[in-house]
Amino acid sequence: MSTLAIDYGTKKIGLAIAVEEIAFPIAIIATKEAFSRLPKIVKERGINTIVIGIANHMDGTTSEQAIRTREFQKKLQNILPKDIQYIEWDERLTTFEAKNSMDPFGKDPRKAIDDVAASIFLQSYLDSTQKSKNTF
Repeated sequence: MSTLAIDYGTKKIGLAIAVEEIAFPIAIIATKEAFSRLPKIVKERGINTIVIGIANHMDGTTSEQAIRTREFQKKLQNILPKDIQYIEWDERLTTFEAKNSMDPFGKDPRKAIDDVAASIFLQSYLDSTQKSKNTF
């Protein structure tokens, strides 16, 4: 089974997947295509966990984007298998971090930023689960 990260946006959604505890960006899809494409991706990739990025304000208060993301998640839960586990993960500053990581490679962050941001917060989640497994 596998883990998928979703960086939700009103126009596009970045996707990343975990492969042996390493996060990789896999796609950017149009938000309007999410409900037709995500069920196929979930089935093909054997997804059992979805980590969805929540972008609250820097002071921790709920943002409008966080509200929209949670509404999207509720709709997603209605169309995907019921046994999928959903985890909300703090994605504040991941887009900024993704832009900074892409600039040295000459990549245009406007074209491929959302899936990289998703891979950044997915790796943060994966690292946190590894730490909890390694505590004695």
